[in-house]
Amino acid sequence: MKPLHLVMLCYLVVASSCWPKSKDQVSLQWSICDTNPQAVFAKLGTVIRAPDKLDPITYYDSYPPLYTPKGLMFRTKIRGGQEISVVKVKLPTTKSHVRRHAKSCRWDQYGNETTFTCKRQAPVNGTNLWSANQRQLAEDFQNNIAWEKLFGYGPYPNPKWKELRIEGYKAVLDDVLVQSLHLMELEVKVHRAEEDKVYQSITDHLSARGVVLCARQEPKTMRLFHMMGCITTQNEL
Repeated sequence: MKPLHLVMLCYLVVASSCWPKSKDQVSLQWSICDTNPQAVFAKLGTVIRAPDKLDPITYYDSYPPLYTPKGLMFRTKIRGGQEISVVKVKLPTTKSHVRRHAKSCRWDQYGNETTFTCKRQAPVNGTNLWSANQRQLAEDFQNNIAWEKLFGYGPYPNPKWKELRIEGYKAVLDDVLVQSLHLMELEVKVHRAEEDKVYQSITDHLSARGVVLCARQEPKTMRLFHMMGCITTQNEL
C-alpha cells in the first residue's frame, strides 16, 4: 500500500495537469485615444500599410452590461470564414479552481493594474454560440448567468497591424471601429521579469512621440461601454 502522502501527491499532479499552462509572460497593453491608426503610425514614424487581419468582432453582455465590469467577458469573431466564440474571465488568483475549464491563461497589464485572465474559445455551432465547456467556465466564475439575455454589441470592424517594432519589441496595434470612433490598443508581450522596465520604456516612447494615451487605461470592451454610457465608474472593478 502506498503511503498517504504519495497518494495525495499523485492526485495533485494529475489534477494540476488538467489546468491550462500559463507562460511566465505578461501582455502589456496601452489604450490609445488618438484619432485613428494612421495618426498613430505617423507619430511613430511607421509606414502606413493595410492591416494584417480584418476579423469583425461582436461583444456580448446583458443590457445594460453587468458581466464585463465584474471580469466575465463574452465575444465572437469571424476568423478565416469561421465564427469563433470566446469566454474570458479575470481571476483573483492563479490558483483559482475556475482555471480547470479554461484552455489558456495569461497575465494582462493596463496602466498600473496587472490581472490574471483565462479563456476558452470554440467554433460556433449553428445558433448555439457557447459550448458546454465555455458555459462551465463562465458559471464557475459567476452563478445565475442569463444566457438567453446576452445582447450582441456589434459586429464591429477589428483591423490589426502585426509585426510592429517599438523600442526593439514586437508590437501589435488593434483597432475596433465603432462608427467614427477608433478604440485602439497597443500590445507587447514580454517575460514578467521585464514588465516594469518595458512598460515604462514604451510608455515614455509613446508620450515622447505625441501618441495620445487614454486617461483611463482599460480593455476595449470597457471603453466601448463607457462611450455608450452603459456603465459608470462606480461599476468598474
